[in-house]
Amino acid sequence: MARRLLHHNRWGLFNNVSFSKFKTVIPCRTVRSSSIHHQVLSGLQLQSHMHSSAVLQKDDWIFSESLRPHLDMQDVCNNTDQIAENVRHRKGDADVYQVVELWKKLKHLEKELSDLGSSGEEDDRCSVLRGQVKEAENEFFQSACKLPNRTHPDAPFNMDDEPKLVALMGRKPTFNFPVKSHIELGENLNIIRIKNLGHITGHRSYFLKGAAAMLEHALIRFTVDRLLSRGFRALSVPDLVQPLVFEGCGMRTKGLHTQVYKLDRRKHDRDLCLSGTAEVGLAGYFMDRVLDQTDLPQKVFAISQCFRAETTHSAEARGLYRVHQFTKVEMFCVSTEGQSEEIFKELVSIQQDLFTELGLHFQVLDMPSHDLGAPAYRKYDIEAWMPARQSYGEISSASNCTDYQSRRLKIQYRTNEGNVRHAYTLNGTACAVPRMILTILECNQQRDGSILIPKVLQPYMNGQTSITKSTSGLLHYTRL
Repeated sequence: MARRLLHHNRWGLFNNVSFSKFKTVIPCRTVRSSSIHHQVLSGLQLQSHMHSSAVLQKDDWIFSESLRPHLDMQDVCNNTDQIAENVRHRKGDADVYQVVELWKKLKHLEKELSDLGSSGEEDDRCSVLRGQVKEAENEFFQSACKLPNRTHPDAPFNMDDEPKLVALMGRKPTFNFPVKSHIELGENLNIIRIKNLGHITGHRSYFLKGAAAMLEHALIRFTVDRLLSRGFRALSVPDLVQPLVFEGCGMRTKGLHTQVYKLDRRKHDRDLCLSGTAEVGLAGYFMDRVLDQTDLPQKVFAISQCFRAETTHSAEARGLYRVHQFTKVEMFCVSTEGQSEEIFKELVSIQQDLFTELGLHFQVLDMPSHDLGAPAYRKYDIEAWMPARQSYGEISSASNCTDYQSRRLKIQYRTNEGNVRHAYTLNGTACAVPRMILTILECNQQRDGSILIPKVLQPYMNGQTSITKSTSGLLHYTRL
């Protein structure tokens, strides 16, 4: 019963939030990754904020002065225990009881200021109270904005729940010879360079050469053609985006576990972050807009460079599985509430079709509450079989974020009756290039170390059917 109440109440997604006008609308233009590389080489410092503080600093509130979420605190106060249960099951760090206390403190100060102002007295006490109200407001929002989205009632909900298998697709590859990893295959074929990059980029980086670089372009072109045929519209988005867009998407730009690279504010006139996914730029494109219901759903995609700090120290660090920069094709949709379930199914269907055409063996998983990020109401992961590790590895995900992001970013639509409502947003990975290359190399390897190119990619590689070792253009690297 408690779980069903979580589904029906209207608190977790800032469902009753209203916003004033944003000061800034992010323009939809491409910031070329090459220009970023040039800036980095010219001495531009990128910072991954790895610190946290219990003390509220002056710039801790990430949104602009004109952006103030207006939570339905009556609902939060009435359903505090249920909200706390949802936070606990999602492994969140929000303290809803603290949120309620901070709210009461803010309301008390506002009433005191209002009463003093209505008396007609303007003295030092009013000035002090205004400062206290502002401080209390910032402290309240800093705590309240950590609340996660609701959880879909059909998603695995208990802390010990494993992901629920939705589908198992494709044929698992078998080999009658010792299986090589993508690293060994790529180095033997001279198409991937991972070693000896410390003096250039550091760890978790790579070069794709020759056929591997062509494979990257082939995967992108194949994916784009399929998305266009499914009615998606192409956009190019910025790689540099302001923190308020990240935060509006439910991605923290500060704290111990952030994956976001930030530019050094001391050297720039504003805070800017490098996007870890085109989802941020695509959400920013629709930010502060009122669409017509007749124009929904909006289905768009973008090809972008993705930058992630990736602070985990797992065995996956070596190779292409977990890297600091990579190319990805991302799908993003804006819909009404009634359309969102079908759009979510469509995103997953597109992913399944793409990976089936590529000949992959993969499983579709309904992720449990404790594996959901703050904005996701429901999330499906797709994991492909990776022979060298003898296990499945994530290659894609799709999320229904309901109105969590739209209420923070003011993405709205006007109904046919003239009412303005917050839209629902959804996103899904169509192609994360390094992990796709990893999977294709390992699943299509031959005894002699060559790689068979999937048939659907061959037209995008000038008819090439396999990757074999080149005898020309070999470079040898020596540590200095």
